[in-house]
Amino acid sequence: MGAFIFFILFLVFTFQGSIIKVNCANYQATGSCGTGPHINYPFQIKGQQTQYEAIHGFELLCKDNITTIHFPSYGDLVVKSISYDSKKIDLLDPRNCSHGVFLNLDLSNTPFQYYYFLKNYSYLNCSTNLSPRFIEVPCLSGSTYHVYTVDPALNVPSSCEIVKTVAIPFEYSAYVSDNSLGLRLTWDLPESEDSKTLNQTRDSHKARYIVLGFSICVFLLATLISIKIHGSTRNCHHKEGQLLQSMGDF
Repeated sequence: MGAFIFFILFLVFTFQGSIIKVNCANYQATGSCGTGPHINYPFQIKGQQTQYEAIHGFELLCKDNITTIHFPSYGDLVVKSISYDSKKIDLLDPRNCSHGVFLNLDLSNTPFQYYYFLKNYSYLNCSTNLSPRFIEVPCLSGSTYHVYTVDPALNVPSSCEIVKTVAIPFEYSAYVSDNSLGLRLTWDLPESEDSKTLNQTRDSHKARYIVLGFSICVFLLATLISIKIHGSTRNCHHKEGQLLQSMGDF
């Protein structure tokens, strides 16, 4: 009896585990590119089949075993890492010029935003070097011009012109060597995709409840049958004992 009950409980948890695995299949790693990060929902490597439809803006590319993401306003950025729990993606600029990315990257038509707090800075293009208190952006400068990031409230020197004023994570600093520091983005799924995910979760819960309910019914039915069989067997033994006793009286 005890072994039978244990077997029924084992089936219940096995069925539950199967449903959870089926539900999570859409969100497990769909693949990777070289030694890059594992790609999970909502991201998808272009050309690799997944169990969910590709979501606009979340398609990644695999080029020479390097995971990249393409932004029309700038080009390709290398995907360094992805944290799905906190919704953050760290990117690297192949040109090693994060401030070139800040200057040109337009996230308005993408599902991404900068992860850090933003502040407005002006990019200045100057024909001469400014005072040492201003730090030149080497990757944007040339032999005949010098680029700086400054507070927009600064009076623009006569040798400079404002290229663009943009909201970026920080002004240029020679002490920031890792260009992925500012290239950390977060994302929001479109409302329709959130609804689709919610519906999938609800369907999964319904399936789990159905399996659990069915398993409980089977368990109760098996228990009742076992009790009935046990009772019938006991009655048979009792009647058999009475019969033997009556025969002994003869």
